[in-house]
Amino acid sequence: MLRFSKICPVSITSVLLTLVGTLPLVLAFPVWPQTYVGKNPHVIVSVFDDARLPAAVLAQAEAKAAKIFGRAGVDMTWANCSTSPQREAPDALIRAGAPVPTWSGLVTEESCVRFDWPKHLALRIVAQSVGSPNEVFGMAFLSTEGLGCYSDVFYDNAMELHTAWNVGLGDILGSVMAHELGHLILGSNSHSPTGIMRARWEHGELRRLERGSLVFTDEQAERMRVKVIVAPPAGQPDLAVTAQSRF
Repeated sequence: MLRFSKICPVSITSVLLTLVGTLPLVLAFPVWPQTYVGKNPHVIVSVFDDARLPAAVLAQAEAKAAKIFGRAGVDMTWANCSTSPQREAPDALIRAGAPVPTWSGLVTEESCVRFDWPKHLALRIVAQSVGSPNEVFGMAFLSTEGLGCYSDVFYDNAMELHTAWNVGLGDILGSVMAHELGHLILGSNSHSPTGIMRARWEHGELRRLERGSLVFTDEQAERMRVKVIVAPPAGQPDLAVTAQSRF
């Protein structure tokens, strides 16, 4: 969960929701070389825009998040899904912020209803958080084993920050998206002292966000690449029971 403190209006604290009842997963990851060479591993993110963002803002946010992951050596495809539960196919397919109709073979008719960690995740943009303080900007939902396919981003709070601090709205949303998706791929205890996964964002983080230098650390980038390449699909977590823990 991403939040801004009322005491320090440019401070962010991330919070993860732990979901009980999902299947366990045991992973053994090989050692990755210091310099990544070759084709980037690929993740599909189905995006549900319940907040009905202007198309240009959503495109900017997706491009920002894709650029952050691209610097980490992970390619992102955005399957922009309708908010209608009857809609199974994406309305548009976006890779690194640019339309690529020829990539339609990457997704199936179930791309907007079924997800599979870590290669196919879901992100929902809603106007406000329900039952959370106003300073919360996003949530990632993880099981007790550290798995998760679902994340939320809260548009209204991002808009307030954009207005108060004159930081690009697309940059804010895209960075929050990258942070929450980072939690999904990296798993539990994925905060770091520096970079986009820092638990508390302050003035310096906002300035780096604007400059494009608020990114994943080298260690996080390596872990994400390895997980996306070698982790066996884990399906969707069971969302029936939730328990909240704060970092």
